[in-house]
Amino acid sequence: MTEIETMQRAKMYLDKLANGVDPISDREMPGDTVLNNVRLSRCFFYVSDVLRQVIENGGVVKRIAVSQDALPPFALSEELRVQIELTDTPAMISHFTERINALIDVTAMRKLKPTAFTAWLTEQGFLTEETVGNKKKKIPTQAGQKIGISSEVREGQRGTYTATLYNQSAQRFLVENLDPVIAISNGEGKQ
Repeated sequence: MTEIETMQRAKMYLDKLANGVDPISDREMPGDTVLNNVRLSRCFFYVSDVLRQVIENGGVVKRIAVSQDALPPFALSEELRVQIELTDTPAMISHFTERINALIDVTAMRKLKPTAFTAWLTEQGFLTEETVGNKKKKIPTQAGQKIGISSEVREGQRGTYTATLYNQSAQRFLVENLDPVIAISNGEGKQ
């Protein structure tokens, strides 16, 4: 078996796993198996696509560095929006944004910026900016707390800090209001 054939077989296995099919028996995997986890499925699709690119390039791995500014603006189809994972555990805005960016090909378009969310939320009155010492912090207003935004003091590697967290309700609210956030991220909306 040649190297390309080995890659093609590996890609076929990954495609089946990504679609919830056991690559050995060709049977659908039970819904509760860890291999049917959405995150793993996305990972399988991603690695499969990398293999496809390598196969199409004759088995040669080639990396082309592209500046984010040179890429087309961020966009997210309705089909992908329903795939945004909303967590039961409150999340920081950077983690929430990472989950959204995991749905796109970051080599084909700009990433969504976490600061676009906080800018929009501040503009809408859900967050306010407060200066603590010499640092500016975004903290939830009463309106922000009502939609599920909270603050929590935490200990980190560099000492104590205040984390702004978004519960599942707040995450859902952000998904429902994604268009103005995308506009800000792409430099088209208010900031």
